[in-house]
Amino acid sequence: MKGHTFTRRQAIRSGVAASLAAAASSTTRAASYPTTRPARSEVGNIIFMVADGMSAGVPSMTELLSRRARGRGTHWYDLQQHPETTCGYFETHSLNSPVTDSSAASSAWGSGSRIFNGALNKLPDGTNLTPIAMLVKDTRRRVGLVTTTTITHATPAGFAAVEKARSSEDEIAEQYLDRVDVLMGGGLEFFKADRRKDEKDLIDAYRDKGYAYWDHRQQVVDGSNPEKILGLFDSGHLPYAIDRQNQEKLAAKLPTLAEMTRAALNSLAPSPNGFLLQIEGGRVDHAAHANDAAALLWEQLAFDDAIGVVREFLGGHPETLVVITTDHGNANPGLRGMGSGYSDTEKCFDILAGVRASFDVLQQELKRAARDSGGARDAIVEVVRSTCGIELARKDADTVVSIVAGTLPYEANKQLANAHGLLGQILGNYTGVGFNGTKHTEDPAPVLALGAGRSQFSGLLRNTGAFVRMTGAFGIQYRNPSMTVARARAYLSQVPDVDPVHWA
Repeated sequence: MKGHTFTRRQAIRSGVAASLAAAASSTTRAASYPTTRPARSEVGNIIFMVADGMSAGVPSMTELLSRRARGRGTHWYDLQQHPETTCGYFETHSLNSPVTDSSAASSAWGSGSRIFNGALNKLPDGTNLTPIAMLVKDTRRRVGLVTTTTITHATPAGFAAVEKARSSEDEIAEQYLDRVDVLMGGGLEFFKADRRKDEKDLIDAYRDKGYAYWDHRQQVVDGSNPEKILGLFDSGHLPYAIDRQNQEKLAAKLPTLAEMTRAALNSLAPSPNGFLLQIEGGRVDHAAHANDAAALLWEQLAFDDAIGVVREFLGGHPETLVVITTDHGNANPGLRGMGSGYSDTEKCFDILAGVRASFDVLQQELKRAARDSGGARDAIVEVVRSTCGIELARKDADTVVSIVAGTLPYEANKQLANAHGLLGQILGNYTGVGFNGTKHTEDPAPVLALGAGRSQFSGLLRNTGAFVRMTGAFGIQYRNPSMTVARARAYLSQVPDVDPVHWA
């Protein structure tokens, strides 16, 4: 069967999915997605999108920043108001805590069983669970993982790997071989022989299995669509979007999440039996941990651009189910009223739009200025002015000087009693964004579902319900073993050499 070229005009004629695509306002170029399947009403493909660590207040703040900085709204906000979007929530608990980590959350989606925080698709008694990637591959469908973190990080690994500890990224890298067809993100250190403990050259191993190896943005955007891709664009996590867009060298070398998403869809779309693709905006979570409001919102905007690419794809492929969600909240950032009668609140987004670096870069610049000037207050104030566009009040400036010197003032909130927490509070005096801590939170995770099979994602669902719905949509009848909280606690009490702290 011949492939076809997807155009926006075709999208407008394609019914429900087309109406979603027609509203898209992505800044990326129009796509051409090959396919060898006719459109059909049942689920042929699943795209599962995760803004990792996105708290409830993040989408609305991102909408305000986008309108202020880019002159347009976000796909997330538009979809929430769209009549053909199903809105729901995931309850996010893990097996050992109301507050989940990313590995337990993704494993719940990827296996249908809750596990302890820190593990990947493995029950605390050592029982291995079968991740969804293996089940999907057994049906001759293809699988892809795309992320802004290391490709071996907790969220992508939850769909494809089985490990006692999420930190076993060397081992996770090996498990993906032949289990995942398209891999794009960071994490080169877990594939290179001179960086791995066992000195295995996994890049050559993947090449021997027919994977194209990509390490530069140009390979992503040149329009080629090899059947198998190993794309590793940084040693660790990809740099924050805010740093990429403000540093020419980074922008030239590193693809955006939207660009990786488009390339993954180009590769996977010809699959005659369909595909499963997970797309993660993983550094939303990292910016929340760091209380870095500007980096967080630009990461969410980068994720939103990827949503735009997926909406375009959905317009020409109505047999696709798209699920957009988060695994958990993190530090619960929120916009506070600023000024008399809160009249200065919107001006905060002019400040956020003018910030030109993440806290990672800002703190490096602050340390450099302190070293070169002997800790001079004026030099440190100038770094904040030039990097963030903020003129610090004297007391705030004095606090930043003490932070850079390593002399932290007293902070009653223990989670914020560190450089990131204090810096976030100080800049929050100007940006209006406040954080409740630096750790994950228990909030239910919002879910947007589009396309074929979307109605199954309405209401409040257990996070394990994603596995049931995805496998059911693909006609896969499989149920992993599970363990209740009571059984897990009983097991730990009977096996004293198992340290529950390991799983926390």
